[in-house]
Amino acid sequence: MYEEFYGLKEKPFNLTPDPRFFFLSENHREAFEHLLYGIREKEGFILLTGEVGTGKTTLCRALLNKFGSNATDSALIFNPMLSEQELLQCILSDFGVQSSATTKKELLDELNQFLLRQQTLNRNSVLIIDEAQNLALPVLEEIRILSNLETEKEKLLQIILIGQIELKEKLSLPRLRQLNQRISIRYHLRPLGSDEIPRYVQHRLMVAGSAGDVKFTSGAVQEISRYSHGIPRLINLASDRALLAGYAEQSREIHRRIVVKGLKSLEGEETSVPRGGLRRRLGLGLGGLLVFFVGILVGTLFLDSGSAPFRGIFGFNHSRSLVEVPGQLGAAKETPFYTIQLGSYEAKAEAMKVAQRVKATGYPIFLAQDDKSDGSGLHRLYLGRFTLKAEAEKVAETFKKAGSFSEVTVLLTPLIALPIKRNNEFNY
Repeated sequence: MYEEFYGLKEKPFNLTPDPRFFFLSENHREAFEHLLYGIREKEGFILLTGEVGTGKTTLCRALLNKFGSNATDSALIFNPMLSEQELLQCILSDFGVQSSATTKKELLDELNQFLLRQQTLNRNSVLIIDEAQNLALPVLEEIRILSNLETEKEKLLQIILIGQIELKEKLSLPRLRQLNQRISIRYHLRPLGSDEIPRYVQHRLMVAGSAGDVKFTSGAVQEISRYSHGIPRLINLASDRALLAGYAEQSREIHRRIVVKGLKSLEGEETSVPRGGLRRRLGLGLGGLLVFFVGILVGTLFLDSGSAPFRGIFGFNHSRSLVEVPGQLGAAKETPFYTIQLGSYEAKAEAMKVAQRVKATGYPIFLAQDDKSDGSGLHRLYLGRFTLKAEAEKVAETFKKAGSFSEVTVLLTPLIALPIKRNNEFNY
């Protein structure tokens, strides 16, 4: 939209993990070198963790580009919603192996034969699993077994686990201690330092084709730094909205006020109401009140009963009764979030069955029932509590690819959704 005005060939601050825009901060460079060292020395297991949006996937794609010029073949798994057998099938497929195997043993045998052929050709084989914090415990155990594919001298397969901080917590579980002990290289990816953010912004502008027609002032960069805390994804969000706000003002110099204006639009806080907008907002406000009161009357359904604490829809630990839900809904209005609707089910048992399937992801699970006096309302299943829409859409895309859910839609704070109670086994 604004590319031509700023003399850009493409948008510089897309949220997609494009390795061409990979920025080598000191921390990212160290992480990259750790990964390369682990692969070259055939260390077996490598762990890369980091907060949401710190650039783990972009680093992963840059690593794959590096492989292109070396004697290394890779398999990349983005979808964590896999069974043990599906994981093996995906690994073989990504390595380009056409398999007709139908059992886990046959799949493992085929993978072992492939890796032995690779060794005779003096080629490395690397398995990269992104979003590994969402892998179920049995699948993680299957990954440990893959490390047993080795000769007397070396591992046949290098395995890189990439995930959020929850992955470290999951690996510390007693059940996974054998896997945890086999990880020889660990690296935690940190946000950018305040001195690196101006260089990051300039780097992405240059890659996008900037010839210096657009400039971010020091005040603008400070505001972006304050908002993002050095997290690249949030820097991209803030910078993109700032360029859009600057384009609206026909200004090629992005200063603090323009960044603030862009951030307000990002948060849905426009500073002025266009003609006709007031009437529409009043209508939306009345509609919101209606939904609010319907929400009080609707969701009275829990999957489980008892007194064990659980995480509710707004992130609190609850042991309270449902009469307190209205107050929680009021809190959600101030802090909206995104969730994923996985499907609508006629029977409660069917919804519960699906909930059991997805509980291993570690995301909060919510259930709401349509308000029907005869009890025939649909049971709607929701997953996750996401601050950023882009993050929710990324997870939703994973579920869409799985192809076993009736409907996958990203929604903004469903007010009628009440939490399904979760047992301790849910809290990985």
